[in-house]
Amino acid sequence: MHLLRQKTTHTFACLMTLSLLPFVIPSLQRWRITLPQAASTQAPAQATVSTSPMITESGPGEIEDASGKALQPFFAALRKTETSNHITRISHYGDSPITGDLITSTVRRTLQLRFGDAGHGFILAAKPWAWYGHIGVNHSVSSGWQSEPMFIGKGDHRYGFGGATFTTRAAGVTASFSTVDKGEVGKSVSAFDIYFLAQPGGGEFDVEVDGQRQARVTTASNETRSGFHRVNMAAGEHLLTLRTVGNGEVRLFGVVLESGARGVQYDSLGVNGAFVGLLNRYQDEATWAEQLQRRKPDLVILAYGANESEYENWPMEQYEKDTREVVRRIRAALPNASILFVGPMDRGKRGAGAAIVTRPTIPKLIEAQRRLAAELGCAFFDTFTAMGGEGTVARWYEAKPKLMTSDLTHPTWQGSEIVGSLIHDALLRAYEKRRGATTLAQK
Repeated sequence: MHLLRQKTTHTFACLMTLSLLPFVIPSLQRWRITLPQAASTQAPAQATVSTSPMITESGPGEIEDASGKALQPFFAALRKTETSNHITRISHYGDSPITGDLITSTVRRTLQLRFGDAGHGFILAAKPWAWYGHIGVNHSVSSGWQSEPMFIGKGDHRYGFGGATFTTRAAGVTASFSTVDKGEVGKSVSAFDIYFLAQPGGGEFDVEVDGQRQARVTTASNETRSGFHRVNMAAGEHLLTLRTVGNGEVRLFGVVLESGARGVQYDSLGVNGAFVGLLNRYQDEATWAEQLQRRKPDLVILAYGANESEYENWPMEQYEKDTREVVRRIRAALPNASILFVGPMDRGKRGAGAAIVTRPTIPKLIEAQRRLAAELGCAFFDTFTAMGGEGTVARWYEAKPKLMTSDLTHPTWQGSEIVGSLIHDALLRAYEKRRGATTLAQK
């Protein structure tokens, strides 16, 4: 993982198919990667950037916003961060490609280098999958936690902000968090904000910072609701340990790490096997709303589609119904937040003669998301087209080094950083375009 932090002067060159306008994004120029020869080697086209505040057209690799207003609250927060001591918060929901924080860590790091490091953001209390992690944070847990991510859906559906809950009745069960990144961002913590479930008969847990007990927190309550406990300290590298007492059920959701400085926080909220309908059908609305309001993200990203694409006959009518309901719930909890749909990456399967081909549901999902974003006043980023469109998985799998793993669904760390850079660059270009348009309109 430390390779994600290394700088390099290598050049990334990507040959697109004739069906797309090929382009090269400067922030991807970090590796020497060889892709199989495409049908054309024509020079990259340059994207047109308009300064008109009414222009909403976009090309490959650009944020699409039919209303021209979807990202205004987010851009206003970024501008405030640039000019004052303000924190901009981004919460990125999605499926398994972001559960290891590879794609999202790239977006986080690059935004923090530009706008400032406000901390790592939300991290699940324990590990629902062995590969769960957050780049730059040492996250260790003892045995004894019962994990239930929302895709299982057998409990009361109180999965909270991160879509997973962790429960124990035993004593001495722990979860620890500390910063380990020695790079340019991510080293400092000035506060830990702990999310848990308050409930009748709830047990207690101790909060330790750097080996010293700071508080004993009770989760007992006359009513079942979200609970929060914040610990502040001098900014620096710190170790937080949560340790159960064993006098009742303790149910944790996660911990927010804040640096105390101006800048960006970026939550990576991937759930293995997730599809957008889980946020509708398997998330208790009240609990999710309580924790959304505590976190107060300026931008909520919904990045689903990989699991929907498994089935060629995925019920699109239900998909659209679920998406509308998820947007309604977010807006009910966060009326001033921006919402961005990030479309699925290309996903492959073996076709005739074992050739790798794009799954046919991917283009259907892209078009549905584009249409729903326009209808609901959300922004949309077409990851599929930005990374190369149909057939990209085959080229990425055959690239040197490989950009796609053998399951033809999950990118390697090199591929993940490319996708993360595409998302970051699109956000930044849209922000700069809006800022330029606003400046021009004020003159």
